[in-house]
Amino acid sequence: MGYKPTEEVLEILAELGPSLIESKEARSLPPACYTSQAFFEFEKEAIYYRNWLCIGRQEMVPNPGDYFTLTLLDDPLIVARGHDGNIHVLSAVCQHRGHLVAEGKGNCSSFRCPLHWWTYGLDGELLSAPEMIRIEPFEILRHDHSLPRLKVEIWNGFIFCHFDPDAPPLAPTLQKLDDEMRNYRMTELVSMPTVDLTDLPWNWKIMIESSLEPYHTNYLHKGPHDFAPSRLATFIEFEDDDGQIMHPTGFTHMDAGFSPDMKAIFPPMPGLTEEQRQRMMIASVPPMLTLGLMPDQVWYNIILPRGPHHIEFRSGLLYPPETIALPDFEERYKLANDSVQLINAQDLEANASLMRGYFAKLSSRGRYAELERTLPQFNRWLAKRYFRYLDELGIRVKLEMPDDEAHRV
Repeated sequence: MGYKPTEEVLEILAELGPSLIESKEARSLPPACYTSQAFFEFEKEAIYYRNWLCIGRQEMVPNPGDYFTLTLLDDPLIVARGHDGNIHVLSAVCQHRGHLVAEGKGNCSSFRCPLHWWTYGLDGELLSAPEMIRIEPFEILRHDHSLPRLKVEIWNGFIFCHFDPDAPPLAPTLQKLDDEMRNYRMTELVSMPTVDLTDLPWNWKIMIESSLEPYHTNYLHKGPHDFAPSRLATFIEFEDDDGQIMHPTGFTHMDAGFSPDMKAIFPPMPGLTEEQRQRMMIASVPPMLTLGLMPDQVWYNIILPRGPHHIEFRSGLLYPPETIALPDFEERYKLANDSVQLINAQDLEANASLMRGYFAKLSSRGRYAELERTLPQFNRWLAKRYFRYLDELGIRVKLEMPDDEAHRV
């Protein structure tokens, strides 16, 4: 039997109206959107199984045979570069009895299940299955028992996957961000090792919200973020077909950055405009990627959901090859990474507190500030996918709006 939303989920969805408007009447999402197990199960179907998901960078598997693994919701996955140079995203679950065929990362020519030695190619094709010829001709077995493959799209060096093999392409939905990223030569940038944090006790949406809204930076990040104050944040119109939410924040001086002296730690990237050297562009490609374009570096975060109240968080920094070639790169990189992780640590502590607050009986739906305009935009991104999935199921929900006028979505 397929998934069916519970009454609890439908009641939560009916309350979304005030969270979808960009006006003084806008209010934050119902707390149950963050705390409810039933709502998270709904999001798995409406968001994660029906959208493009960012799982890493292409330079994490630079050579044929390179692979790394991750768990996405309930699915252990392998990300591998094949002998043909293409990147594949495969189920790590042996199609015989379910043993994992790979864990961790490394380089290999094939994946062999330790239990019965079923062996798979880097593209997931079944290569051998000892003794199974007595049951089924191997050609039939290979057709039915190769590792399932997810659809893959590489966008600006980021690896995205989709559970639906017929999913429409991702890139056309990201044109605004793609235009902004062009001068950063994203496919040439080199990714440094990620900083991975596990079992963080909050909902995945909180992580995106903390990246997108500039209201808190004057307060939570007072000091290390003063080169990009909230008053210099501006906003970009969001259209319903947009796959990204983004906004720039201006600098108080040219080539600013996260460092003790608030100056960029590395030389500015060649080819950036003067405007790009005097601002930071913050963006998210929900539900798993947030990033920031700086004059000298790009930071990015990948958010892996573990449940309604838990995530895994991977943060990384990207640099052009000429920056990495600097003789003092390692020394400067440590300073850069430490400075970014200081900001992350402040956000992580705040996120944990927010999550505790959402469980409170006295929790309320607060008004959005003018500097939180990106949050109703993110909510609209969510709502489009929530209600599109309900349409697939033939379910209609009446939205409760601030003016008490009934709207149907």
